[in-house]
Amino acid sequence: MKEESVPESAEMSSRKNKPALNFLLLSAGSMFTSMIIAGFLVGYVIDLLFDTMPIFLLSCGVLGFIGGMMKVHKLLEKMSLLDTGKAKPTESETSKHD
Repeated sequence: MKEESVPESAEMSSRKNKPALNFLLLSAGSMFTSMIIAGFLVGYVIDLLFDTMPIFLLSCGVLGFIGGMMKVHKLLEKMSLLDTGKAKPTESETSKHD
C-alpha cells in the first residue's frame, strides 16, 4: 500500500513545480466564456444592422461556442505536452513494478 502512495506524492510535487499548468487551466474557462459572449455580441450587432433579430444572434452564438471548444481543446493539448511526468515513466518507476 505504501508503494502506491509514493508515486502520487511525487506526482503532486512535480505539479507544484509547474505553475504554467495552473495558468493554462485558469485561462481555459475564461477563454471559453469570452468566445461565447463575443459571438453573441457580434451576432447582436449584425442583427441590428440588417434588422433581422434572432438569426445572426443565435448563429454567431453557436459559432462562438464551437470556437470556444476548439480553443479549450488546444489549451488542454498544450497542458498535456507540458505534463511530461505522466507521458513517460522513469526507469526507477518501471523497476519498482518488476
